[in-house]
This record gives sequence, structure tokens and C-alpha cells, in this order.
Amino acid sequence: MDRIYPVFDKLKHLLRESGYMHLQATKPDTVGFGLNDSPVGLAAYILEKFIGWTNPHYLDLDSGGLENHFTMDDLLTNVMIYWVNGNIVSSMRLYKESIAEILSGQLDAMPEVPVGIAIFKYELAHLPKAWAKLLFPDLLTYSRMQRGGHFAAFEEPQLLAEDVRKFVSAIVRRKKI
Repeated sequence: MDRIYPVFDKLKHLLRESGYMHLQATKPDTVGFGLNDSPVGLAAYILEKFIGWTNPHYLDLDSGGLENHFTMDDLLTNVMIYWVNGNIVSSMRLYKESIAEILSGQLDAMPEVPVGIAIFKYELAHLPKAWAKLLFPDLLTYSRMQRGGHFAAFEEPQLLAEDVRKFVSAIVRRKKI
């Protein structure tokens, strides 16, 4: 049963949570300059991502589950990095630049370097292992995590660190052969 992926649930969640992508890919300056002008707007925009992308079940909680994985100090620090530096616009422009490349069909070939993939349970997108093998000819590790979401390094640093060590070990083992 673990090989059958809950496609409908994933697609429903992706549809619910991916409006930001369209906005940032088409109008990053419009939304970005507005957020740079309002610390409350910036905090709301960023923190709602932490709610929906950490665990989709948190969307149903009055608190948004923000303090289930993060402290308010840590979340405020994250928001302040964008606010003090005024860099929300530049962080959004990546989407506009990437979508232009995708739509033009001018995608660069995937690099032929060792690849390790960690799929966290509540990440928005999912890359099945069979597809990963097709995309990355030198796929060394593929891990499905039982918890964690989009902000895995922030919410599950131990899990991510263990997976990075597993990937590095796979590289080292291969070089010795």
C-alpha cells in the first residue's frame, strides 16, 4: 500500500496552496513592493506559508499550528530577514525568471552529478522515485520522510542532516570502489 501515492489529496492541497506561485511568476513586482511597504502584510504573507506548507492539517487550526514546530522568535526572525533587507521582491523574481524558461521550452539539461532526494511527507510537490530516476541519471539516494514539510531544514533539521549524511556516505562508498 505504501507504493500507492495519495494523488488526489496531493493535487487538492497543491491547488489550494499554489496561488502564490502564479502571482509571483507573473506579477512579482506588484505584490513584492506592496509587501516591502507593509511589515504586517509581509508577516501575514510569509507566515501563512508556514501554516499551509508545514502540515496541511494546520490550515484547520485556529492558531495555524505555527508554534507546533517553530517559536514565534524564530518565525519573526525569518520575517525580519526579508523586512530589514527589503528583499521579498528579489526572492519572488526567481519565479518569474523560472517560468519564462519553462514556458519557452529552453530548459537546461539536468546536470550529470550525484543526486540525493529527500521527499518530506507534507511537501507541496512530490517526485515519484521512478520519475526521479529518469530525470537524474546519477540518483544515489531517495528518501521518503514520515514527517516534515516545505521548510524541512527549519522544522526537521535532524532528519535532513541524517539524510545528507546518508547521501555523502553513498558518494564516498562509490569512490572507494
